[in-house]
Amino acid sequence: MVEEQGPHGGYLLRDGAVSVELKLVEQGNKAKFRAWVTEAGQPLQDTSGTTLSLELLRLGGERQRFRLEPEGDYWRSVAAVREPHSFDINTLLIRNGERSTWTIASYEGRVMISDQMAEENGIATAVAGAGGIRRTLTLYGRTALAHEDMRHVRARFPGPVTEVLAELGDRVQRGQKLATVESNDSLQTYPVVSPIDGLVVEHEIGSGEFSGNRVLFTVANYDTLWAELQVFPRQQSAIRRGQTVTLTSDQRRVETRIHDVLPISDGQPFLLARASFDNRGENWPPGLLVEAKVVIEEEQVPLVVENRALQPYLNGFAVFVKVGEVYEARPLTLGRRDDEFTEVLGGLRPGDRYVTANSFLIKADIEKSGAVHDH
Repeated sequence: MVEEQGPHGGYLLRDGAVSVELKLVEQGNKAKFRAWVTEAGQPLQDTSGTTLSLELLRLGGERQRFRLEPEGDYWRSVAAVREPHSFDINTLLIRNGERSTWTIASYEGRVMISDQMAEENGIATAVAGAGGIRRTLTLYGRTALAHEDMRHVRARFPGPVTEVLAELGDRVQRGQKLATVESNDSLQTYPVVSPIDGLVVEHEIGSGEFSGNRVLFTVANYDTLWAELQVFPRQQSAIRRGQTVTLTSDQRRVETRIHDVLPISDGQPFLLARASFDNRGENWPPGLLVEAKVVIEEEQVPLVVENRALQPYLNGFAVFVKVGEVYEARPLTLGRRDDEFTEVLGGLRPGDRYVTANSFLIKADIEKSGAVHDH
């Protein structure tokens, strides 16, 4: 790595009597290379027969070539250099048929972290690609059991309870015997069975008690719950059956679809949007207050990143691309966003692997190492 600095603050490259000072100069939103070429310590007076070119090798293998042209007392690249300004620079000067070459490692926003260290710190990655940007509408409501998923179990014929086989909290199956009752009329015993699969959530009888017509057991099946969401008049034109909806409560989250939109019978000024979901792996209780994000529009775009991957960087936002065990900041031009993803208009390519979880740790390492934007 060449570290000698020239009088203009750039890299000073020497080959015998010939030297090139190379610097990346930013003007406004553009950056271009400038070079000062000297021979025996004096600026070139005659540039005919002299060519100066650069090849940039970026992280990941991308190569870019630049030709520099003389302008006054220096040379400049015609094309601008895009971010990130982090690359190996191969410099080629041809002077009257004589070739001089140099290689410079000019890195910024780059740090190396072993895969083991990344795993220990919970650093995760994803591959950038196409995705959908969703426009959502927020509704609120509560979870509820469907009517058929809660049953109150009574004795068919009143009489004394001779046996109780189910206790509060027991999981029972449809047809399973819960108790035995002796009919007052026939004096014969018969089983009281569960009408559904579920949990015994209420238990109101003991052995030897008279059954009467009261509820002996309440059995509830929580495998499927419904979200009942309030839709007010200004929202009703946007909500319809079949829309995707994401339900959240505290740290819980589940995605489903709106099953139907119904009026309320008691004259309330809102409709009820109902959405069922599989609760077997969630264990949500009925009556839970939920927030619902209903997707009212979704557009596919060529490139998105997860919102959690974005970190403030320079005057905008960046993600950190991973190649091997090397991580590098990639400043982005961003477009539309939703609660999960942001559209990328520039600065990243489909197929790039970028940090998602704990991306702030990469930023902290880069800042700590001093490998930041310094030109």
